[in-house]
Amino acid sequence: MKKSVNQNSGLHNLSKAIDESMNSKIIEHENPFPVDVFPRIFKDLAEGLYTTLNFPIDYTGTAILSAISSVIGTTVKVKVRPGWEEYGSLYACIVGNAGANKSYPLSTIFRPLKELDQVSHDEYVKKMKAFIAYSNLSAKKREESDPVTEPVLTKMVLTNFTPEILNKRLNDNPRGCVVLSDEMASFFEGMNNYSKNDNSSNYLSFWSNQSTTIDRVKEKIPLLIPTPYLCIIGGIQPRILKKVFKIEKINSGFFQRFLFAYPKHIYKKPINDEELNPKLMIEYSDYIKNYVEQINSEKAKTTVLEWTKEAKDHFFKWQANNCEIVNQNPGTIVSEIATKYDNHFVRLALIIQMMSDSTSKEITLESVKASKKLCQYFMKCAFEVLSKIQNPKNHIEDLSENKKLFYHDLQNEFTTAEAVSLADKFGIKERRAKEFLNDSKLFTKIKHGLYRKNNNTNQDI
Repeated sequence: MKKSVNQNSGLHNLSKAIDESMNSKIIEHENPFPVDVFPRIFKDLAEGLYTTLNFPIDYTGTAILSAISSVIGTTVKVKVRPGWEEYGSLYACIVGNAGANKSYPLSTIFRPLKELDQVSHDEYVKKMKAFIAYSNLSAKKREESDPVTEPVLTKMVLTNFTPEILNKRLNDNPRGCVVLSDEMASFFEGMNNYSKNDNSSNYLSFWSNQSTTIDRVKEKIPLLIPTPYLCIIGGIQPRILKKVFKIEKINSGFFQRFLFAYPKHIYKKPINDEELNPKLMIEYSDYIKNYVEQINSEKAKTTVLEWTKEAKDHFFKWQANNCEIVNQNPGTIVSEIATKYDNHFVRLALIIQMMSDSTSKEITLESVKASKKLCQYFMKCAFEVLSKIQNPKNHIEDLSENKKLFYHDLQNEFTTAEAVSLADKFGIKERRAKEFLNDSKLFTKIKHGLYRKNNNTNQDI
């Protein structure tokens, strides 16, 4: 049973509760991205891009976490406890109005990954041409030549693809891939272009790194991806949130798996003549390229990180506090979001640890403390996004014009008979009027035959 709370104060009070439960000293009404928890290379880059190019630190910081997560892939995981091991894949969304400078931080931070993909692509083209030439030889000449096998393209960054290609890329690159989308709305709209079914269920499995088998009529051998590793990141405007994260995507748990960067205030700033210290981007790019080269040269299996005692104790304490948020909001989306932060916490701690030292064998206390601050930031942003999605005022704006007028003309409390009579004035038939009254975002049923308008105050969350 869902818990009804005041829409204007409920999530605000919850936000304060998160601060208190996590011993936060963040000023009320503010939620700055905790860039100070980043190791120096990444912190200096985020701050440098803000100073010179006006890139919001929230967006750059989230992009950095996603990019490093994509590079790490399946090379490292954390043993949380017996039977629970966690990889570092992230689904992230940066939220801001048009002109909020969302695209440039993404393209800048993912540039080194795209450069690596370009090298892989050029090598693939070269090998494919050799394979085609070999295939075109006569049988006799093939016997006389060294055999040439068909090459496999491995790439990290995906921007335009079909579900079938996504599965192939994940299969061909066991380390993992990232979906990079300037406009997340386009990505979500295209998710079901190739199927009548909702493909978001596949992304639920990918987020959990669950073994996936793809059976196709045209393929005799099913495609088996033992450990799919996928990251997603992109930008979205606040007014589009409700259309993208529809009720079925919330009910399925798809929304709950996302980290949201949603700064309260993004102001357009005048351009300046300051230039980014080139050393900052070089250091960042070198970290990524060196990590990939190290993995390619070693061809190592997945490294399993343990915890230092202090780190594990700190995580367990945080998790106990998180349980309070879950238990205080039973049966709500709030509790579902908070529950997923057990996973987010471990994943973020893993990413920060590898940013600090790519040869680490354990999670340290410093990385756990960093993850705690990041979780606090992202959780508060998630609740801000949730309030935006579930705000009755936004819901009213999506109604047809006659239903808007009908809603506004209704008294705060009314009977079914009064509603049906008023609906006729706006050309709404009795059956449709009664169906409309079942909209829990707009109306609360007090008792049989008696309703109350929510008027932007009461809301199930």
